[in-house]
Amino acid sequence: MMLRERLVTAGLLVPIFLWVIYQGGWIYNVVVLVLLTVAIWEFCEIATKASLRPSRAISLLSMWALASVSGLTTGNWLLACIVVSIMITTIWHIVDYEKGATHSLQNWALSLIGPAYIGLLGGHLLSLRALPFGQWLTLTVLPVVWISDTGAYIVGRYYGKHALVHRTSPKKTWEGLAGGIVFGAVFGGALVVLWQWIGDLSPDRLEWYQGAVIGVIASLVGLIGDLGISLFKRQVDIKDTGRIFPGHGGVLDRIDSWLLAGAASYYYVLLIALS
Repeated sequence: MMLRERLVTAGLLVPIFLWVIYQGGWIYNVVVLVLLTVAIWEFCEIATKASLRPSRAISLLSMWALASVSGLTTGNWLLACIVVSIMITTIWHIVDYEKGATHSLQNWALSLIGPAYIGLLGGHLLSLRALPFGQWLTLTVLPVVWISDTGAYIVGRYYGKHALVHRTSPKKTWEGLAGGIVFGAVFGGALVVLWQWIGDLSPDRLEWYQGAVIGVIASLVGLIGDLGISLFKRQVDIKDTGRIFPGHGGVLDRIDSWLLAGAASYYYVLLIALS
């Protein structure tokens, strides 16, 4: 039943999100910001399971500011935004402590790290799409994350024998990791060739082997993002961050690998592939 739900949900959502990526513009930006908004709310919910209380209001506002400044603007406002966020968060939790709050140190840290993790990294999904050929880059990076995750699952299920991180994610294996990397590299290169064939992606901008490198990067750092959220969930003994996607869990469950994969791929393209 769970597998059927996962397949039905993926069958409905993947074509929609591929269309959103293709369209770009305000539609893509709004969808990404909505996903990040739900993700930061789920992050705060995880904290409450550990009897902690980060500020939801500050987390939301800081996330919107950091994601927008890092992903939608060209001015040098990011550091200023971070400084203001730290100041406001500190004032909030001083007042909260004076009112009798406990665990204020942990609450203060979570009010800062949630927006930084989800907002700053999520902003790179906006930056990636905003590149001159960002349409095709994003249609390479995110599908590769999905495909490599599927490859890791298939290989790990049938051939996995050696646990990768037993406490954090017991079902992940070294064999699955290798399978995910291979799937990512093959399909990363193949997608670039496909977009050159049916789209307007020029080989002068991105070669097939660079797509393969993106596939490897997205596979590896996407796994780190996945394990990071798994670590948080293990700490509070929950399976999913939410229930918004039947069979898949919450938004944060779905985009945890996107966040790091999108940021790492953006810098690879910007600093290496285009240099």
